[in-house]
Formats: sequence, C-alpha cells, structure tokens
Amino acid sequence: MHTQSDKEVTVDCQCAECVEYEGPNPKLMMFRLFVITAQIIVGLYGMLKERSYKALWAWLGAFALFWTVPRYLICARCEGYGRDCYSLYLGRIVSKYLPKVEGHERPSNLGIGLEILSLATISNAPMIGMRGNRKLLAVYMVLAGITFWSQFLHACRHCAEYGEGWKKNCPSAKTYRLFFGGGRKVQI
Repeated sequence: MHTQSDKEVTVDCQCAECVEYEGPNPKLMMFRLFVITAQIIVGLYGMLKERSYKALWAWLGAFALFWTVPRYLICARCEGYGRDCYSLYLGRIVSKYLPKVEGHERPSNLGIGLEILSLATISNAPMIGMRGNRKLLAVYMVLAGITFWSQFLHACRHCAEYGEGWKKNCPSAKTYRLFFGGGRKVQI
C-alpha cells in the first residue's frame, strides 16, 4: 500500500516510478502527450495543405478503429482498466466509454492485430499524404519517431521489466528485452 493525501491506494507494481507516482511519471507522460498531439496536428495540417483527402480519410478511419474495437478487445480486458497506464493513460480513458470485460485475462489476438493495423495507418497515412512537402514531412517524421521511441522506451520498457501475465509476453516487451535486456529470458 502506498499512502498519499491520507488516502490508501493499491499499487500493483512496485517499481520506483509506480511507487512514487502511483503509475507512470506525470511529467514524462505530459511530454509524450505533447509530442503525439503535435504529431497529430502536423499530420492533419499537412494532409489538408497537400489536399490529400484519401490519406486523410484513411487516417480518420484508422483513428475510429483504434478507439473502438481494439480498445474493447485489449484495454477493457486489462488489469489496468480504469487506471493511469503507461500506454498514454488508455486504461483510464477507455473506462470512460467502454464497460469492463470480465472473464478474459488477456487481450484477443484480433484486438492486437487491429491495433497494429490502425496504428500503422495512423502513423503512415500522413507521410503518404505529405510526400510532396518535404519540410512538413521531415517535421512529422521526427515527431513520429519521438512518439514511437517514447512509447517503446517508457511503456514497453515498463512491461518488459515489471509486467506480469500477458504483458510480459507482449511482442513489444519481448523486443525490448531482446535489445536492451531487462532480466527475463526472451523466447521469440
């Protein structure tokens, strides 16, 4: 148990960050949220400026997909549901609009596949739409790189080092351990 403001809160993870902040470091999360917001704004602006409406529709459709089916099949089943999780607080956000799914201990493979598809489209559609504007494309690609690496080196690192159950076997956590160690043997 960790006590803060005379209120007892259960902290499942005992890593230094979770013990200190009862979840992810809020300053690091604000940085990550700032970068992804800037990436979204640059991507939207670039696709509109370049009049790349097919890429824009694909991007908007991927956002709609990301926030629905994968969130139901992954986040609503996770033990982080309703909490500030390392994946940009999705556990708390999803609990505002989707009910908790009981009786499932791990996300479905369909949910993981749809999340990969939606994230790949969200990341790449603006690059395709802005390919004629090298300056905007360069800015977008730098922001996309920071978004990817901050997720991988913050959230994926956390699950690789402290995750239990399906989280320790997530492909991203395994990749993190493969390249950066983390104390657990990697079986790919």
